[in-house]
Amino acid sequence: MKSIFRFIIAITILLGFAINSIADQKRVFSEDEFLALFNGKPKSRVLKYLGEPDTKDIAIKPKGADSIVGSKIRMEKNSKKKKDKIEMWYYKNVVEYAPKKTYLKVELTLINDRIVNVGFFNQ
Repeated sequence: MKSIFRFIIAITILLGFAINSIADQKRVFSEDEFLALFNGKPKSRVLKYLGEPDTKDIAIKPKGADSIVGSKIRMEKNSKKKKDKIEMWYYKNVVEYAPKKTYLKVELTLINDRIVNVGFFNQ
């Protein structure tokens, strides 16, 4: 009776490890599938399918950019408009471009928590 109980416990532990390792793997998408799922969609969808990004960056306007870009920027600066929140999220090895070959990095550009650009990179 004790051996059956130990066997059941061992199987339960092994199944737990197997399920955890499967849950930790990110899903791999084709290019078309990835674009259809995420381009133009809110960031909540990305978090649901991919989880938190591997890395994040926030867009920062360089010092003196207003003088180079032109007068439209100066007018917007004086109008006290709400500034857009621009972020870049990066995921590794989630988009497949050939059988068993994935892009090293995918960049998602979000403006005000909505995806506006998707880039695939191998560098």
